[in-house]
Amino acid sequence: MRCKTCGRSWTFGKALLSSMKVTGKKQCPHCGAEHYSTKRAYHRSGILALTAFFVFMFLIETFQMGLTSALFFAVFLLVIVLFVQPLVIHLADEEVLHKE
Repeated sequence: MRCKTCGRSWTFGKALLSSMKVTGKKQCPHCGAEHYSTKRAYHRSGILALTAFFVFMFLIETFQMGLTSALFFAVFLLVIVLFVQPLVIHLADEEVLHKE
């Protein structure tokens, strides 16, 4: 993620922690400016989550996994989604989710 005010990139760790906030302000660690996720970022996050869900369901059904294997695989997919999430987030200066 890149700050719209100062133009500096966030570290992956800061972007990862910030991406876990579903709504609300995301504050730049460098200049302190407040930003919000864009609508496009919300759509991409939803597509990422749905894709992970359908991959999970397809592989569980295809390989007839037991409960323990399915839980480990679900945790594995969750970790992958969490680490890909900061890559799909783009920032805006104003909140666009509640605009009409």
